[in-house]
Amino acid sequence: MSENFQKNLTIFKKISIFTSPLGYRQVVRLRVLIPPFVGSSPATPIKTGEIMNLTTLNAEARIVGSSRTSNRVRKAGSIPAIYYGKGSESLSISVSEKDLEAVFAPGKRYTLLDLVIDGKGGNPAIVYKYQKDNISQKILHVDFLKIEENTPVEVRIPVHLNGIPTGVKNQGGMLSQESHYLKLSAIPADIPKSIELDISEMPNNTTFYAEKLELGKASLVSKKRTVIFTISKGREQAVAAAAPEAQATDAAAKKEEPKKDEKKK
Repeated sequence: MSENFQKNLTIFKKISIFTSPLGYRQVVRLRVLIPPFVGSSPATPIKTGEIMNLTTLNAEARIVGSSRTSNRVRKAGSIPAIYYGKGSESLSISVSEKDLEAVFAPGKRYTLLDLVIDGKGGNPAIVYKYQKDNISQKILHVDFLKIEENTPVEVRIPVHLNGIPTGVKNQGGMLSQESHYLKLSAIPADIPKSIELDISEMPNNTTFYAEKLELGKASLVSKKRTVIFTISKGREQAVAAAAPEAQATDAAAKKEEPKKDEKKK
């Protein structure tokens, strides 16, 4: 199994309500994480960054027990979890709460993982879904889904703009990056760490769409008309473009003035 992967996901939320062993009702938010993806259409000098590596996450095998057993795991600073995939038996595990917080940190929760279970790695996975307590917001349980080497996954990839556009440097335009991530679909070994876009030759009055990117073996999952960046018109061009409209407005106003005078008479 190659070590070159990474992963991102889209979040769907459910609310689950269950009765605890003590008889009171507890509300739990269930979040299902589903991977994203980005599209293809030739254009523009773009290069994908180096292939993403799996992020190591240590875990320990555990014996499935009652809810009290799970609570003891949590009190010990770990989170109950399960690891499963197509054609393989599910394995109950626990993960350090602190390590898991790093995986769920902003910009990190779409990472492809290598679960090191009882010291043995080679267990590629993504966070498929997880449960949070609706009040404390603490993670209660995590499902890790096994990644297959030849099965495409949808990922959320950062977009980096490189260079100063001609439209800004020489033509007085303003650059605005509208999308910092795009969704791609590819087999794990072909998932890039980032999308690097050279914009140094871009003129002003430009709107750049995701469909213009050439992504090699990856496929576009984001909408084709997703705007990645815009470069506004230069100040002089904007003034020149507005001049005819201003003149037309003035001319219309002058035509109205005699009519007002006639009404007064």
